[in-house]
Amino acid sequence: MINIKTIWDSQKPTGDIIIKTKIDDIPHLNCYAATNHITGQHLFILSVSKKVEIPELKNYRFRGVEIFPIELENILELNIYLLDNDLKDIFSLFIQNVLEDIFDCVTENEALTKTLNVIAKWKKLFDKINFNGLNSEQQKGLIGELLFFNYLLEKEKSATTILNAWTGSDFEDKDFTFGTIGIEVKFTSSKTPKVTVSNERQLDSQNLNELFLLLYAAEDVKENGFSLNSLVEQVRRKIINTEELKLFNETLMLIGYFEDDKTHYNKQYSLKKNFVFDVNSEFPKIVKNQIPLSIYDVKYSIELSAIEKFMIDIEDVLPKI
Repeated sequence: MINIKTIWDSQKPTGDIIIKTKIDDIPHLNCYAATNHITGQHLFILSVSKKVEIPELKNYRFRGVEIFPIELENILELNIYLLDNDLKDIFSLFIQNVLEDIFDCVTENEALTKTLNVIAKWKKLFDKINFNGLNSEQQKGLIGELLFFNYLLEKEKSATTILNAWTGSDFEDKDFTFGTIGIEVKFTSSKTPKVTVSNERQLDSQNLNELFLLLYAAEDVKENGFSLNSLVEQVRRKIINTEELKLFNETLMLIGYFEDDKTHYNKQYSLKKNFVFDVNSEFPKIVKNQIPLSIYDVKYSIELSAIEKFMIDIEDVLPKI
């Protein structure tokens, strides 16, 4: 597999401002990993003939990244340019995704189309990531997901299976999807636990055979508890395979968890109880097909007393995934 970060790291000054290395693993396309020798900023270049039409790109630009065409004598170059060096790691993931998608492309037109599709997808992702650190609600969301991740590892589910199921940065999907089984995870430290649903998609079981809601109820403590940081380290210690650990760390970055912000994630909690609910057709919820088209991002809360009859044991869910 092409490792774009390794190519960038291996580039040496040549006397030119832009140092270019052709990506030989895709010989049928002219694409390059490049670095601005003056600023240290990375870029990716896809070179195509002038017969290929590059569309207007203003809607493809997003935070920390500039995307623009350059017309040369006989060719056009699509440049994806990193502006913010603090985003090098996540930019590497972005370009890695481009390379994976264009690897089997036969024509320049196909490669350009796929590249623009990846750019559009990552623009949505960049717009959602909080590069200034996770807020309190986002931290709790990630804590819940990591508690469940850790539970599955303890139950000897493979890290690969869990990572493939963990939707991570796809905020419009369930937190975990094991084939046709969906798991939505919540974490609360409220003194009166309740289920807070962020939008009409979270408890929608469309395209799923079964959907389960897992709620972790905890309390704030000053010491001897767990934190977001400690959960991350717990999971990291349990993932032995290097590639699996790499994927785990990449997913954390895509969610918005960066090492530079760790000092903000030491708040401690003590777990009191977990609740698991079978979100079947009778479960009280608001889903997309129940509301007018003009209404969206519906946020609501469910009292636990109203859904006690849907409660099941977490051990009953395990065999299904």
